[in-house]
Amino acid sequence: MSEDPAKAAERVARHLTEHGHAEHAGSLRRALTLGAERTVLHALREACQTVLSAVEAFDPETSAMIEELRLSIDRRLEGPRPG
Repeated sequence: MSEDPAKAAERVARHLTEHGHAEHAGSLRRALTLGAERTVLHALREACQTVLSAVEAFDPETSAMIEELRLSIDRRLEGPRPG
């Protein structure tokens, strides 16, 4: 099972802060405070895309972390698959 998106987002936010991207870390943290889970997940996914666009060219490690988080969010938004 993948890491909880909120925990993963906080881990990414800490990493961003540690690497001098406090503004982008703030975007992720703001998304976490919005409310209901689906709203948070949609906002968090949007924040991930924004941050990913900003860092992917010069910070591959952070880019990979953000992409992993975004994929985890997408799986959560899709819900359980019939099986």
